[in-house]
Amino acid sequence: MPNTSVLPEPRLVRILMVTDGEASFDRADFGLATLVDVLETPPGPWVRFEVTKAHRESNLPALSAEIPAFRFDRHDLAQYDQIWLFAVARSSRPPLEETELRAIAEFMDGGGGVFATGDHEDLGVSMAGAVPRVRNMRKWHWPDPGPNGEPVAPSIDGPDRNDTLSEGHDPLFQLNDQSDDIPQVVTPRMYATSDSPRWAHQAYPHPLLCGPRGTIRVLPDHPHEGECYVPDDLTASFPFDGYEITEYPAGLAPEVVAWSTINARPADRDPRKGRLSAATFGAIGAYDGHQVGVGRVSVDATWHHFFNVNLVGDPTVPQDPVKSVGFAASEAGRAAYEEIKAYYRNIAVWLSRPTAQEAMWWRAVWATRWHHRVSMDLRPALMGGPEDLDLAELLRIGAEAREVLAATVTRADTLQWAGRYGVGAVDPGLWETVRPHLDPWQPRSGDEQAGHLPNLVMSLLPELVLDAVLGAAVYAVATAFPEPTEEARERAGDLDWTTAVRPHLDRALDVVAEQVLRTDEQLRTLGDTLTAARRSGDR
Repeated sequence: MPNTSVLPEPRLVRILMVTDGEASFDRADFGLATLVDVLETPPGPWVRFEVTKAHRESNLPALSAEIPAFRFDRHDLAQYDQIWLFAVARSSRPPLEETELRAIAEFMDGGGGVFATGDHEDLGVSMAGAVPRVRNMRKWHWPDPGPNGEPVAPSIDGPDRNDTLSEGHDPLFQLNDQSDDIPQVVTPRMYATSDSPRWAHQAYPHPLLCGPRGTIRVLPDHPHEGECYVPDDLTASFPFDGYEITEYPAGLAPEVVAWSTINARPADRDPRKGRLSAATFGAIGAYDGHQVGVGRVSVDATWHHFFNVNLVGDPTVPQDPVKSVGFAASEAGRAAYEEIKAYYRNIAVWLSRPTAQEAMWWRAVWATRWHHRVSMDLRPALMGGPEDLDLAELLRIGAEAREVLAATVTRADTLQWAGRYGVGAVDPGLWETVRPHLDPWQPRSGDEQAGHLPNLVMSLLPELVLDAVLGAAVYAVATAFPEPTEEARERAGDLDWTTAVRPHLDRALDVVAEQVLRTDEQLRTLGDTLTAARRSGDR
């Protein structure tokens, strides 16, 4: 059967996934096979994730890895886009050597993305406790602070443990409630382009928590999690085997992007672990190193948000119809699991280098141009020079394209990619100028002004620019490639997209600028009219 698809090969993203201790890559309770399965089903035709599995041990669980007895300094890390650390071994296992830390530091400074997670107390400190940025974005040390003053991690027991178990279907709280179909509910940090988020027209979660169906607000639960936090000291640097890494260049800080909530309960509700105090703690942390030319970092409070036992059930209770199958036990559980899977894929997309994300974006735009909803709505008479396109037509096609993209590309990725690789493709300097008004995730300083009301033009600008840029990009692609031919597919794989779409994007930004000026003028006229009317009424 010949290949009749007009879509080019998706952008390949290579992930090195490393674990240690008793964790594995098989179907065991502390296995990562389910996570790998999720990543091998990409979010859309614009990306493909390839996972290489490595294990630091030579034990039986390590037999499930492609590379046992793994060392970071004896492997070519440059072949990967990302490193994911599922750190299990405690401080009793020797930590990474300086040569290994150097290899990781060079990878991070070279733009490579890193994800890391452990669990309560010092679980995971052996592999991750000294990795720059990772070491102080979550808590790894217990029972004493770390060598550089890192705070003590939460304990496995006591009323101050990080217990996120949601009440299950059977009486009382039990450890294996973590294997049922009821997730914990988390609170994402929300971002806005307005200087006054309380009045913002649009609010967005962090891209890690923006799913195809909206904001991701659920994670698997567990009775003793770790904790993510924001460090106070952003000035540290570390020499590793002759290579010095500045931990946070330009003082750019990481963020906690989601919090877990602990609900208080008396001792008799959990006979095994006892009383629980109410609290909140950091569930997910993120560092946008792309802002300062290094790799991004994401951390999570616990690997129990990823292990088989928290997703597909506890194999030790086959007689339990719910806990033996996990989220698959109910419609509500399956819906929650879809959100959790979106979070996993978001990690892999967000950690990717800018060049990879740009390739993802243009492949997504290409796929959208050929989607029947869009291709049937394009007007052939306008598939020529961009000068015939007005704002109304760009917004019409752009809105249609945005709905099509939403099936595979999150709202957050669509907005930031359209800005960086749409507006930025025309004029990088222009993008940096307008970015504070278009990019909700751009670092901001200062607190909200008391009583501050929104600029009505600026609060609507992100969606206006997004739709206009999308409409222009689709029309540019349709003009250059009016028919789904084999030649079109081959050219799409290595096309100079910036050059191909620039005239249409220029046109989009021109007509948006005209509309903003016109709207601002109308609002000023309305303001003058209202002021005059009030003064005449006071006479």
